[in-house]
Amino acid sequence: MAERRKSATKKLEKLSMNPKTPMSREQKEVTDWLKVNIPTKKTKFLHSHVVDYFCGNRAIDLLMTDSPWAPCSKGKVEVEDGQLVFDTRDKCVEFLDNLLRYKMFHRAKKIPVAEKEKKEKKGKKKDDKVETMDDRTDTDLDKGSETGEEEKVEKTEKKKRKIRLDMHLEQIFVDSSDAYVWLYDPIPWYYWVCGGGICLVLIMFCLFPLWPRVIRRGSHWL
Repeated sequence: MAERRKSATKKLEKLSMNPKTPMSREQKEVTDWLKVNIPTKKTKFLHSHVVDYFCGNRAIDLLMTDSPWAPCSKGKVEVEDGQLVFDTRDKCVEFLDNLLRYKMFHRAKKIPVAEKEKKEKKGKKKDDKVETMDDRTDTDLDKGSETGEEEKVEKTEKKKRKIRLDMHLEQIFVDSSDAYVWLYDPIPWYYWVCGGGICLVLIMFCLFPLWPRVIRRGSHWL
């Protein structure tokens, strides 16, 4: 398995990052389906803006199990020649790598939050606790220590590892838990409807001198 992955990655590295042919209809449909259905997370990218990202292996699992192009969704129906079916993980990797080269998303590197920042935040919290602890009585201190220990245990159990993203040097799609940041952001259909309506209203007001007299007299009441 490891040798197959190495050979597959070598093949993908040789491909160009600027494809000359436009995207096919199937590629657009798969991209739209992934944008809607794949679970995403939000985090900071390069300490600047917040982005949505997904895991590569999760995208492959969805394409092979829950997508309209999965083998199980076809059932016993005969698959026609040239019809898109994600029956292997390698096929999914190759297809998603093509989408990456069309700049639908890009590969990112996960970076855990620096420990210095965590220590600074903890230091500020400790200073605040010391000021509040001075005002408490001895009994309150005993109760507070017990509840504080319980809260710490709960926090450590629920605590999740915070990460930030940075640009990955190798822009290829890999079947792993690597992060892929969405660049594809389609315009919703209702934006076009609202924009067209506004344009029609402006054109109607520009043609005000050509309106019938009855309508022009009635418009003065508005």
